[in-house]
Amino acid sequence: MAWDPTQPTDLLLTTGGDERLLVDPESGLNRYGCSPRPRPWAITFASTTATSVSDGAFTHVEGLRRRLAEAAQAGRLDEEYAAAMEEVRGEIPRQCGTVPGTEAILTPSGTDAEFYALHLALAADRRPLTSIVIAPRETASNVLQAASGRHYNATTAMGHHVDVNQPVDAATAARVELAILQVRDDSGTPLPMDKLNRAAEELVEREVARGRRVLLHLLDTSKTGLVAPGVDFTFALAKRFAGHLDVVVDASQLRLSKDSVARYLGHGFMVIITGSKFFTGPPFAGALLVPPCVGGRVQLGQAALPEGYNAYTERHCWPDSWETWCRPMGGDANMGLLMRWWAALWEMAAFHAVPPAEARRILERFLGAIRAAIEASPRLRLLPCPPPERGVPGSWDGLATILTFAATPPKARAPLGMEDLRRLHVWLNRDVSALLPPKARERDRRLAALACHIGQPVMVGETLSGLRLAAGARLVSGARQAMTIGRSVEAFLDMEIAEAKLVLAKLDMLLRHWRHLVSAA
Repeated sequence: MAWDPTQPTDLLLTTGGDERLLVDPESGLNRYGCSPRPRPWAITFASTTATSVSDGAFTHVEGLRRRLAEAAQAGRLDEEYAAAMEEVRGEIPRQCGTVPGTEAILTPSGTDAEFYALHLALAADRRPLTSIVIAPRETASNVLQAASGRHYNATTAMGHHVDVNQPVDAATAARVELAILQVRDDSGTPLPMDKLNRAAEELVEREVARGRRVLLHLLDTSKTGLVAPGVDFTFALAKRFAGHLDVVVDASQLRLSKDSVARYLGHGFMVIITGSKFFTGPPFAGALLVPPCVGGRVQLGQAALPEGYNAYTERHCWPDSWETWCRPMGGDANMGLLMRWWAALWEMAAFHAVPPAEARRILERFLGAIRAAIEASPRLRLLPCPPPERGVPGSWDGLATILTFAATPPKARAPLGMEDLRRLHVWLNRDVSALLPPKARERDRRLAALACHIGQPVMVGETLSGLRLAAGARLVSGARQAMTIGRSVEAFLDMEIAEAKLVLAKLDMLLRHWRHLVSAA
């Protein structure tokens, strides 16, 4: 495999994904607004989208790079890369949640993982399949193409150029139909769970009656923190339609405890995860967790991955025992994927070193303070998100850790739409003091100079858009690290809450100066 061990770690972290990882030379940021190098001066609550790599994770990845560079000098880079990928595939279930026999397939993103969930479902028998996707607007912008076995981007993670919306494999795509269930009404209000459950049940009944197999997505959680359909409802539905229905949990946000993930796997559900949302690893670190009842289809020789997927993956992303499935694969190593997961696993281990009850207490205190601050702001409106109903009572993942809010400038008749929110999101993350009016107060100029990174704007219903500020894993692991240097958890939390309030203060300032900023820009 071709790899230059003299390349710096931050450059390697941007490889093996797509153009969204490329860094703008002027800002030093990628399309997500984050950096492949530590950015400690920025105030960051962007775990719904992507986060700049932390100092600790970057140092951890640099150690891996040196290990691989030494192996290259000794002429054994291929073997060392394979060993490191095996370590990652084994460690992901241990850090995320597992049942005996769980396997992990490494993917650059949660969207790529859709491909393999689809093919594992198709491998069960020869029937055509209906893939039921929940709220695609609140999952990923291109999830519908991937969920139907079609190319979703012009360039794949392995650097192949493809035609968007064309089948990755024609025979596979011909067996697949899509169905969509929404989780909000047109105004953006979450639909009642019983209504969502009834709609999902009726759709599964209809498709099975048509002689089709069904792959149902359980969204846990959406970009705004929603879960749908109901977890216990889906367990019952899967039991009722055993032999006709597979379930894949879209847990790309991974705002889940190990127990919750293990519970899904124990019911035979596949689980899509990333290490780059809640757990704040570098963007583009995905995986599909496969329970043994589904992985057995591979062992029995019922599945072979179509050759078209060579454009997306390579052999070491897959379990060693899945030769029947993986044999067509070739391609170069995905060094960037390995390094991004190496960083994410460091973050996961740091988070899980904190007792779950303490993790919940930390998250609860932070979220309560910031929720109150948003509700007190005259120009922000917090959008409703019911707490998720799953897992062990009292567990940290019973909290809604994403705060979504609309933003309205003074005298405006309606909140800002997507295009304006995108502009506001960029300004929030940059020094825009030069754009302020000459008579702006000194405090406004200090706020304008701050780099504040939060989640990208998202559509909420048909007409409403919102920004997102979220609690991520570093809030919890950071409290523990503070204790090791003699600071109290409460002092650390006070600082994090104060920084989040600075984000809200800068947002308020930008909204007050909105008309001038738009004209100046």
